[in-house]
Amino acid sequence: MNLRSSAFAFAALILYGLGTTTSIAASPAGRFCGEMISSGDYRDVETNLNVARDGHLSGTYELDEPDGRVEGNLIEKDLGSGTSRALVWTDKYGTGLLYLDFSSDFDGFNGSWGGSVNGKFDAPSHSWNGARCGGGSVR
Repeated sequence: MNLRSSAFAFAALILYGLGTTTSIAASPAGRFCGEMISSGDYRDVETNLNVARDGHLSGTYELDEPDGRVEGNLIEKDLGSGTSRALVWTDKYGTGLLYLDFSSDFDGFNGSWGGSVNGKFDAPSHSWNGARCGGGSVR
């Protein structure tokens, strides 16, 4: 009886550990394929995100505009946690804010972006979404 209880407890610990490992592994880092509104129309955008050791998000994005390819950079505005993050985007058109709301498993995000005027950020109002490239869906 005691051996059976020990085996059950050991199995429960292993299962709990696997569940914890899966939760810890969920991360906003990765390559996301999606769409954003830019120049008054939906454009395909690829967003690549990294997580630094201190937890800050950074990354890059690429999209095709009528006047050519646009490449930009992303940096987290303030250190965030959880599934909602605020980033600053910068590209040849300027800079602005990007708010991302990730799904709980970080497989996709819905977001909104806005520009800036005279160093002051506009309220994000244009859509920007993504799902992990090669699978999943935008939520």
